[in-house]
Amino acid sequence: MNATLEKVENSEAYLEFVIEAAKLEEGMEKSYKKNVKNYHVPGFRKGSAPRYMLEAKYGPEVLYGDAVDFIVPDEYYAAIRELNLKTIGEPDIEVGYIVKGKPVNVKVRVPVKPEVILGSLEGLEIKVPQPYAVTEKDVEKYLQDLCSKNKIVIDKEQKPAAQGDTVTIDYECSVDGSLPGGKEQNMKVVLGADTFFPGLEEKLVGVKKGDHLHVETTFPQNHPATQLAGKRALFKIKVKNVENIQPWELNDQFAQQVAKMNSLEELRSDARRKLSEIASQRDLYGKKQAVIKALLDTCEFDVPDSLVMQQAQLMLEEFTKRVSAEGGSIELYLQMTNTDFASFKKQLWEDAKMVIRTNCLLEKIIEEKAFEVSDEELKNGIEAFGIRIGMAKENAKKENLGPLVDKVLFDLKADKAVAYLLEHACIAVEDKKEETTLVNLQL
Repeated sequence: MNATLEKVENSEAYLEFVIEAAKLEEGMEKSYKKNVKNYHVPGFRKGSAPRYMLEAKYGPEVLYGDAVDFIVPDEYYAAIRELNLKTIGEPDIEVGYIVKGKPVNVKVRVPVKPEVILGSLEGLEIKVPQPYAVTEKDVEKYLQDLCSKNKIVIDKEQKPAAQGDTVTIDYECSVDGSLPGGKEQNMKVVLGADTFFPGLEEKLVGVKKGDHLHVETTFPQNHPATQLAGKRALFKIKVKNVENIQPWELNDQFAQQVAKMNSLEELRSDARRKLSEIASQRDLYGKKQAVIKALLDTCEFDVPDSLVMQQAQLMLEEFTKRVSAEGGSIELYLQMTNTDFASFKKQLWEDAKMVIRTNCLLEKIIEEKAFEVSDEELKNGIEAFGIRIGMAKENAKKENLGPLVDKVLFDLKADKAVAYLLEHACIAVEDKKEETTLVNLQL
């Protein structure tokens, strides 16, 4: 291996290495064995032509693509080891012009761990809000929300829908006779709530399970989807179910049947305990963020834009999945939050950069303080992680997580690093009591 480091700039390494002709030949032979079945050479059964005949008819170029895929990864990692580079993120690899029997030049640009010079880890000064004290108002809202989520559902079967009932429908909408205007399945419409399309909700009063309706209406001029504003639309509706959904009364019966508690008073105590735990977790999270930010402010180091871009793309994908699971979209989110896409992208970039800088900082602290994780701590961490990602407890084992074990291990060490910072920080509590509500406490 003959690798050359050209330069390291903005936490990115630029290097070159050469794939020798003999190594290229190894890749060509593997590529031939993989691809010969795809080619027909006169005089031979398909897939049985010798390599020299295949290359004579189609040219050696047909084998180059897979040959490179076979050999470049190993050669790249050998170059990284030879140059003793600590890389992070994915490399950008450019393979030079290939000539059979000749060495091949390869150029690489890859993010490397930035040089983080830590200041003092002890005595960081941070200010945090006063610890949140759970109020009776919080407890009452928690119980009311619990009632709302656990309602009494009465299937009306073939009885007609009345005001206050919930009608489950499938619908398809066409605009101006041809253009699609949207469709949805299993949509629940509460009659009288005025949440469905104007002019349609009243048409559902009196329907029964299994009914089909064709309803014409006009989208309002101020409809948020401007391409639909003021247009005539035809809705084809299938009624799938009609239910009368009533809220529970907050009493001992509710506590016993729904919450499996002996009494309403016991349920209140349990709610107060859970909310206090949430408040404590939120307060601790705020302290962790504050102490990390305080240390970041004392450390000047850059992270590669390519790595920030990878993190931003990952965060965008996760955010898109989350809003889609809730029936929304990025466009709807921007509209509801009155945010333009440029501002959204800028904030996403800053958040991604903060994640990368924080991880680099924590990794440096872990290295400097030599934090380790015991087998028991790792076992418990894997179980907790498995539960968070929906894995059954009995399956949450090291051998079942694969490379995710490294993430669990880093997170456990990072927790120790942050705990060390907090233990040695100077924490001041703000005089002003923070104004918040139960909604803010939901982590």
